[in-house]
Amino acid sequence: AIRRGGADWIHMNSVDYNAELDQIALSARWFDEVWIIDHSTTTDEAAGGSGGRSGKGGDLLYRWGNPESYFAGFPFDRQFYAQHDVRWIDAGSPGAGNLMLFNNGDQRAGRGYSSVDEFQPPLNPKTGRYSLSKDAAFAPTTFTWSYQEEGRFLSSRISGAQRLSDGNTLVCSGDQAWVFLVTPDGKRVWELNLAEVEGPHGALRGGLFRAPFYPAAFAAFEGRDLP
Repeated sequence: AIRRGGADWIHMNSVDYNAELDQIALSARWFDEVWIIDHSTTTDEAAGGSGGRSGKGGDLLYRWGNPESYFAGFPFDRQFYAQHDVRWIDAGSPGAGNLMLFNNGDQRAGRGYSSVDEFQPPLNPKTGRYSLSKDAAFAPTTFTWSYQEEGRFLSSRISGAQRLSDGNTLVCSGDQAWVFLVTPDGKRVWELNLAEVEGPHGALRGGLFRAPFYPAAFAAFEGRDLP
């Protein structure tokens, strides 16, 4: 199921830290998976399979997106396609504690399109572990929420998405240099296509890696004249 070789055999393209769980979420692009590891381990514990808050040392606590990669599924079970920007949804936002990412759609069977996908891992909050039945893949089997727009919304690389406190989701389709806001029911309510905006150095042609949201009260904006 792994699509690349050589030195870049994982292509870890994003990382997010959950302070409450003391865990790290990683996006393994060439595995088409999200991995979660224990941040609380020492270096020695991380080199083995015991220790840390989870008791599992450096072993993966959870993986999801492509169960074929750990011999627990088939090609048709695959959910992710060269994804980017996995992150936990922040407390105070709808879906808090769930994971969300930009699913690029590279090599999606039969048709290419991107999507933004949210899912809920099977977490035991008391132990910080994720349930897994014997000889089965990790849950869930479906997304909690997903946004897609075939024929219009496609970026095979870079990109990201962020759930805001009002329930809307800010999306960056990187290849298209297209940033837009969608409601929970999938309606686009704002957009900016930087490939079509002429600035002092012309329009943005090389793509946009990510477009995070910062509130107007963000400290770095103090004393600055914002447009």
